[in-house]
Amino acid sequence: NIAPFSLQTYEEAKTFAPALAASVMAGAMPPWPPSNACTTYEHDRSLPAEQRQLIADWAGLGAPEGDPADAPAPVAPTVDDVVYDVDLPLPVAYSPTIAPDEYRCFLMDWPEDQLKYITGFRATPGETAIVHHVIAYAVPPAQVAEYDALDAADPDPGYLCYGGPGGKRPQWLGAWVPGSRSGALPAGTGLRMEPGSKIAVQIHYHTLPGAAPDRTRLQMRTADSVERTAHVVPFTNPAWVSNQTPMELPAGDAEVVHSFSADLSKAIPLLIPDSELSAGDPLVLHTASLHMHTLGVTGSLKVERGAGGSECALDIPRWDFDWQGSYQLTAPITIQAGDKLTLECKWDNTSGAAPVFWGEGTGDEMCLGIVYLTGT
Repeated sequence: NIAPFSLQTYEEAKTFAPALAASVMAGAMPPWPPSNACTTYEHDRSLPAEQRQLIADWAGLGAPEGDPADAPAPVAPTVDDVVYDVDLPLPVAYSPTIAPDEYRCFLMDWPEDQLKYITGFRATPGETAIVHHVIAYAVPPAQVAEYDALDAADPDPGYLCYGGPGGKRPQWLGAWVPGSRSGALPAGTGLRMEPGSKIAVQIHYHTLPGAAPDRTRLQMRTADSVERTAHVVPFTNPAWVSNQTPMELPAGDAEVVHSFSADLSKAIPLLIPDSELSAGDPLVLHTASLHMHTLGVTGSLKVERGAGGSECALDIPRWDFDWQGSYQLTAPITIQAGDKLTLECKWDNTSGAAPVFWGEGTGDEMCLGIVYLTGT
């Protein structure tokens, strides 16, 4: 995939042993951006200190091979242990034509004729050289005609969709960004999908002349029922998005910080419309992720208690655009009415010749949290 070389054989590993040891000791590899001082997560890829030291010691000895007769049997790589029952490729392969950034949405028919809940999700870009992100939205039956009209009005495949999928913003289903992990959603939870719905897939293409056409694919696991209906909620300051309060990164500034707080429980009717939840209901935060662009340095999400104190949901002390992800908390956080979710991002615009603001392009910036919520 994005790796520039292989480390699957001894000969390959020996060639890169000094760089391998340095990246492991620095914590850059295996890539695991969250700080474990914040909280703990499922599927932690990080290596314990003793394993990192073992690799460093091996490299320091000249990377000896040992006895090949003692080598264990090769372990087959596992991408995903979820069995998906819905498989939806883009209707056509598409090559972007707008430089440098094109946001294009494609509509897919939801194939099930009964109420279903999505309990696993995977998006796979067809051409990673040009795909910046993929976001899938559930379009309920009442909004299908509105989205069909958007599609019909654009003569090219799909339709342009900067800022969102168009029309009334529907429910997020899932996303792909560089370095993200797909698979099963938290046990006992699922995203509601009604028969007659459609899926709008927004793809941000970063145009690269000569790249092959993209045909991104969505895969989902479904269930007839779940214990708790879930909701994927993007969280940011709406004033940044509308530029009512510009999220400015001044030119030459090495430490630009912006933050935003809100009572999620109070905002349920706005953030999760037409749901089983009401304003003031407690919420459970199961997973958290952050999104910035290439100037990002650090980012965090925490729950500040109305009664005092706070709980960390996600802290990325060294932001890397190529290793974004969604992180499932081993101990989900219950958010009560009066508690606030706080988002904070920090950027470095030292080399910038001009200020940078919130925007859709890769050269712009964002500060976005994404949380996976249920009721209690």
